[in-house]
Amino acid sequence: MSTMAPDESTAATASATPRNRRRRLMVVPLALVCALALALGYLFLTAKPEPSVPLGPSAVVPGGTARIKGIVPLEDDGWLPPEHVQVLEEGPSAGTHRVRVLVQFTAVEAGGILLDTSGFVVSGPGGSDLRPLWRSLAKAEIRQGESLDATMVFELPDKAIALILKGPDGTRLSLGVAHHTGG
Repeated sequence: MSTMAPDESTAATASATPRNRRRRLMVVPLALVCALALALGYLFLTAKPEPSVPLGPSAVVPGGTARIKGIVPLEDDGWLPPEHVQVLEEGPSAGTHRVRVLVQFTAVEAGGILLDTSGFVVSGPGGSDLRPLWRSLAKAEIRQGESLDATMVFELPDKAIALILKGPDGTRLSLGVAHHTGG
């Protein structure tokens, strides 16, 4: 009885087949994708979110406080501003909806609040800042002890959730999920 030793040239030929070469070549890109995923995961998990005031409570602004009094989807009530605004009379863009954000400003300090609503934007993670389509007032001076309501209309992406109303002074007020419509 004789035992046959495996042929070394056959083993070398088997490992050099095109299929095995492709497998080895796939390891490099796969390793790079894994390394990139790990790096992005680390950045995402260790990023510190900027704090914002939840929907309802007041935030401190220079001279007083500000709070979101209400968020009303325009599709729910059909509201339009008192003056003719062409962009609001046209429907929202595909994949978006419009909301009225009602913000109450209260002057607490002696100097009051110098309000400029032109600097307010809505932003969310990974998105760009959304400027209001319309606002009830541009500038106002609110004296100590007085309150003033400002209305701003924004067009928001349908699927956006973590949206923040940011003021020019760094104020951050959360919109919560109240801006979503039933559709």
